Amino acid sequence: MSAEHRRIGILREFASLPLMVALLLVRSVGAYVPGDPWSLTASGSTNGEGNPITLTWSIVPDNTSIFGGGTSNLVSYLDGIFDPISTSWLPLFEQSFDRWSQLGGITFVRQSTDDGSLLQLSSGVLGVRGDVRLGGMFDDGPGGTLAFANLPNDGDIVFDTGETTFFSNASGNYLRLRNTLMHEIGHAFGLFHVVSSTNQLLLEPFIGTSFDGPQLDDIRGIHGLYGDALEKTNGGLGNDVFSLATSLGAITAGSNVSIGDDAASGQFVGANETDFVSIANSSDADFYSFSVSDPSTLQVTLTPQGGIFNQGVEFGEQSVFDANSRNNLSLTVLGTNGVSVLGLADNTAAGGVESLANLSLPTSGHYFVRVQGADDSVQLYDLQLSATLASSGLAGDFDDDQNIDGHDLLVWQNTFGLSGNGLAADGNGDGNGDGNVNGSDLQIWEENFGSSGSLSGILGVPEPTSGMMWLIILILKIYGSGRWRRLP
Repeated sequence: MSAEHRRIGILREFASLPLMVALLLVRSVGAYVPGDPWSLTASGSTNGEGNPITLTWSIVPDNTSIFGGGTSNLVSYLDGIFDPISTSWLPLFEQSFDRWSQLGGITFVRQSTDDGSLLQLSSGVLGVRGDVRLGGMFDDGPGGTLAFANLPNDGDIVFDTGETTFFSNASGNYLRLRNTLMHEIGHAFGLFHVVSSTNQLLLEPFIGTSFDGPQLDDIRGIHGLYGDALEKTNGGLGNDVFSLATSLGAITAGSNVSIGDDAASGQFVGANETDFVSIANSSDADFYSFSVSDPSTLQVTLTPQGGIFNQGVEFGEQSVFDANSRNNLSLTVLGTNGVSVLGLADNTAAGGVESLANLSLPTSGHYFVRVQGADDSVQLYDLQLSATLASSGLAGDFDDDQNIDGHDLLVWQNTFGLSGNGLAADGNGDGNGDGNVNGSDLQIWEENFGSSGSLSGILGVPEPTSGMMWLIILILKIYGSGRWRRLP
């Protein structure tokens, strides 16, 4: 059996195959196969699915008894295959727990001490031992089981210390060791094995080394049980109300902001990707805030993500699974008070894209976007926002400042001669919308000059005097005579 197909975990999480099947029948299968989430940890009671938790973890001292027989020798085993001076194995364990913390609603915290109580049967106690405890013993030696883990509310992990060279392979920053551990951590917080003939996933029963850490459907798993990583913000209150909205920053004219982009590239997830957001269930809502410095026109697009792939439970038949359409999402843009609805998009079924175009933001300030779901299924998504300056509606107001004055003349002069694709999205002198900046547009400016504002501070006069009108006539003569050249 090749290294890429060596079994992780087998059925040690369960007493027997019939028990495993019975457990799977209790929960609906949605690609990732969920068990029950943690209900009680060393940090206290939890609040059910879709809510964030804190889990501590610790490494048991050697000679700790393991439930079912044997004692742990994990520390001496790892010290023996790693050079304790040049390469420590502990940072690899920390990286593996931290990677899961980056991706979902669990905060893993290392408990540096462990009292050595019975492994796989002792609950976590703050300052004494972790919720998830790690040990090791000889199991079946090279080529078989790599590790096994218990489900919540235990989560303890046992490595097969009969492996000789597998865990000491340094390629990919000890990828084999880290993927083994990250797989077992998935069991420890409540995920069963899943199989796929079209994609490689971390929670498959055989180890894969062509990827690093949790893949997209594995991330759906942690989100379904504990919410996305943003649920841990604001002291664990998340971003479920507008006052706790996640800031997307300022949107300037012609720019865009987004969140959830890393879910748009399929099941493969790179080791440094962290931008994943989701709605966990029908009671979840995600609020985002953004700001504009001027009256603007907003475009928003909400795209469900997750991919389409083959999946099934271990030893079961596979079928095509559409993770893009697990929850019917809606999109709402709210005013600066976080309450007034400026726009609502709820026009498609689950899996459909929702969008709002040309939505008016009448003033500068902070606005809000709310994403919600109608179903009790986790749905990854990608949210994109862009803005353009709102038009004043005044003919000749080339800079959209509600005044037709000398500023607009300079805009016209600086963009004179441009046409078609050469025109900027905003701030150009095309007054008649024909795609060309020429003398006709200057004529529009002249005809409407002074309808609001003046040339004060640009041309040095407070209002359009007779002298100013002569200057306008001169400009029109220069630019209307066929001698198309810029003013000095």
